[in-house]
Amino acid sequence: MSKVKETIKIILVVAVLAVGVFFGVNYLLHPQNESVTTTPTTTKKTTAKKTPHKAKINLVAVGDSLTEGVGDESEGGYVGQIKKTLTTKQKLKVTTTNAGKSGDRSDQILARINKSKVLQQKIAKADVITVTVGGNDLLQTLEGSLTSNNTAKNNATVAKAQTLYANKLTKLFNKLQSLNGTASVFVFSIYNPIYVNFPNVTSITHYISQWNDQTQTTVSQYKHTYFMDINWTMSHGQYKTAAQIRKLKKAASATTLTSLTSSKAITGALEAENKTNDLISTADNFHPNKRGYRVFTTKLYQTMMAHDAWLIKK
Repeated sequence: MSKVKETIKIILVVAVLAVGVFFGVNYLLHPQNESVTTTPTTTKKTTAKKTPHKAKINLVAVGDSLTEGVGDESEGGYVGQIKKTLTTKQKLKVTTTNAGKSGDRSDQILARINKSKVLQQKIAKADVITVTVGGNDLLQTLEGSLTSNNTAKNNATVAKAQTLYANKLTKLFNKLQSLNGTASVFVFSIYNPIYVNFPNVTSITHYISQWNDQTQTTVSQYKHTYFMDINWTMSHGQYKTAAQIRKLKKAASATTLTSLTSSKAITGALEAENKTNDLISTADNFHPNKRGYRVFTTKLYQTMMAHDAWLIKK
């Protein structure tokens, strides 16, 4: 009987040790938190404060024919289009002033602002100011140098005109900032309206790019002033891919424009090419059509929303 008891005792000890080893190994392999009971955690709902936005804004557009909206008389170009866009997408009441005038150079835009007390007052009250400038300054220069075969002379002429343009542009933006130092200012680039007809005339493309660089450099010196580049899109129109552009260049005539001695001859050459840019009006082959102005409007809206201090209620 004692042997049986001894055997049972040994079995119980082994069993206890086995259980201990099992739980020890299990703990090492699957460690548990010391606290067996857990209490559910509650998270406080935080409501992010909404930035208060304005219910209405004043937008003043100054510039040349691209602000006036020549080519899109039904909607008034980008000025009319951006008003509709802001009204629809931002639920804003938008008051616009269109102070664009066809043919104006940078100094003429400034002269009109200086002359008009009413325009000055509107600029002073603006939340947003938009500007189209530079196209007529460059056009004035090219009319004198475009028909020259002397590339070095042409380059020197444009470079000299560019310096004068930079000075005029500085005066214009100094005036805008003196009238209104808080408004957000959005400035469009210029584009090459004859690219589709003369894609191989690289000098024009180069001068326009050079001119845009000057505008961007100048306006970058002013606070909350933003440059918007629509040059490539507007110049190329429906010719967007590298293959399409190669085909366009291959099909273009060998006309260099340097053999043409008057604006009438240039217009005739444009008509002879008989190609259309689907973003440019066929009425003059120069200004945007309604679709072209939508490029302006889309770029403006995107830039305005990326820099939306004009929308914040203070």
